[in-house]
Amino acid sequence: MEETIMAVIQVEENWTQKPVDRRIFGNFIESGFGRQVNGMWSEMLYNRAFRDVPAIKIATWEWLGLDKEHYNSEAPFWHSGYEENDWQLIGAPERSHTCGTHTHKGTTSLLLENRDGGECGLKQEGLHLKKGKRYRFRLFAGIRGDMSEAGLNGFGDTIHTEEEEKLTVKIGKQQTCFSLTSVPRLYEWEWEAREDEITDIRITFTFRGTLVLTFASLMPDDNLGGWRADVVEKLKEASPSVVRFPGGCFVSFYNWESSIGDRDTREPQPSFYWGGLEENDVGLDEFLLLSRLVGFEPQICFNMMTSDPFKARQLVEYLNAPETVGMGRRRMLNGNPEPYGVRLFEMDNEPGRKWTARQYAQKCVEFAREMRLADPGIELMLAAYAYDPELLPMMLEIAGKEIQYVIYRQGNPEFVHQILPVIREYNRKNGTNLKLVNTEWLPSCHSPEPFEDPRMPLDFRWHGEVTNDYANIFGTQQISWNYALNGAHRLLDYISYGGEFALANFNNMCNTWGQNIIEATKDTCYLSCMGKVFAMFARVFEPCTAAEARTGDEKLFALAVKSVTGKKQLYLINHSGNDCDTELPEGKWICRDGLQGNGRMAHETEDGSCAKRCLAAPEGSRILVPGLSFLCLEESQDTESIAFI
Repeated sequence: MEETIMAVIQVEENWTQKPVDRRIFGNFIESGFGRQVNGMWSEMLYNRAFRDVPAIKIATWEWLGLDKEHYNSEAPFWHSGYEENDWQLIGAPERSHTCGTHTHKGTTSLLLENRDGGECGLKQEGLHLKKGKRYRFRLFAGIRGDMSEAGLNGFGDTIHTEEEEKLTVKIGKQQTCFSLTSVPRLYEWEWEAREDEITDIRITFTFRGTLVLTFASLMPDDNLGGWRADVVEKLKEASPSVVRFPGGCFVSFYNWESSIGDRDTREPQPSFYWGGLEENDVGLDEFLLLSRLVGFEPQICFNMMTSDPFKARQLVEYLNAPETVGMGRRRMLNGNPEPYGVRLFEMDNEPGRKWTARQYAQKCVEFAREMRLADPGIELMLAAYAYDPELLPMMLEIAGKEIQYVIYRQGNPEFVHQILPVIREYNRKNGTNLKLVNTEWLPSCHSPEPFEDPRMPLDFRWHGEVTNDYANIFGTQQISWNYALNGAHRLLDYISYGGEFALANFNNMCNTWGQNIIEATKDTCYLSCMGKVFAMFARVFEPCTAAEARTGDEKLFALAVKSVTGKKQLYLINHSGNDCDTELPEGKWICRDGLQGNGRMAHETEDGSCAKRCLAAPEGSRILVPGLSFLCLEESQDTESIAFI
């Protein structure tokens, strides 16, 4: 028989002064890293612009703890949502690319030369089709025309003809043919899948000559402006309050202007930091469409390292200016006449890779003053986490009047209590209202001592050499219910600081090796353990102040909150696998909501759930808090204490 833990909850009357709001439940998307964007986007073809895909950097493989030789099949908890199956040659065509000639999508098209008239072309594996769903295929293609003799400028013209040649496209058991000419154009094909199948696409031709392929696309018809409908529904359930985009380290090489306009004409971007290919189908407008579909506030992290203040001003103008002003007109021409009204802007990522603390603070002043010429109402975030905390007073003396938020990623309570007094003192002296935020946070992977599961190592390395423990964390830890409980604990820590701690972005949203709120396979989409924690907070949280609650047992964590309307709640986390018989504070309490996992290392899957709604109910002044559970109790004036989950 398992031991029952005894605890008594005592609420300290030390309520925070400033209320904290839903910005605490933020999230993060990083383009160019893993299958984050591509997992949520409805495009089914990888590398639809037929580019040479840059290699993923060795440092990235090491950071992930993955074996690149088994990237699509044997990586930890890998599934179909993570597959990146590039184009393969059929037959033996001569393969090359156009160079420097605008052919529709960027400046490059793929050329396949068939010299002997045998069947040749391309195929791509790993397409998942669903019976009864309609799909739309598009292809921009043609035949290479003959070239005229070079003129005075050294360049010849293409000689076009009206002669037609057949191109066959086969997807699963469906097939069609296009009649090509030497004038490239867009071809379209729509059909309904007859059955569920995992299949491939084959693009083939048998005529002698050179096939020109500029871009292809395959999407289900039920997409929402390009976003997967099932992903949007799950994101609504998890309800992230603020989402950061497009990086991360990716942003420091990002040209935002290349991410707007017609997706079919955008040049794919190499992910300079992580390696690999960024398809560039999801840019600013697509991200802001997602914000409207789901209901989150957008947070733009912008490039300072390889850009300049004027480009940043133009970014703000594109997002927020009227359609008659500057880049606002360009936004209007791209189909979005109304300003987006983006308020939150983060001043690059990890700037210590380029500047000293003083240099970075001075750069922030330059950028801030230029950007506010486009919109004085924007809110700016200083990336102070890249530097020693002792340098923060100096950085604030330089840039404090130009910013609204100070970013630190070290989220443990001891560190936060070291930083908050520095910010308070600056605010007191300068009449400012700076707040602390964390724009990338992750839970710890271990439980409070004593450690109860021998498979869960206490020590691991986030940098440097990959160790067995490190691989174990990425293989099992970050998808576990234990990880989610620790995530709930960290969110409660952030709430406990009140409104002085203003915003936090969990890292990440989708398909990042367990540290995400949703998993998007090619077949379905489901909430991760952390996603279920987010969904519970979405159901119960209201802007509130907080007060410390003592339990007498480190495995049972409690936090008391009081909403701005006066409603009192009590959050409880039982990190132990044993039930905890708990004496509640004075008053009548009901169980507003709860989650319980069926094991520390259990995790959500496509086929089953490890974390379910918890029906624990108080009995008089006591409650039995189930093992491995997260509860929200609410003070009630009712005569009976009931659970209303």
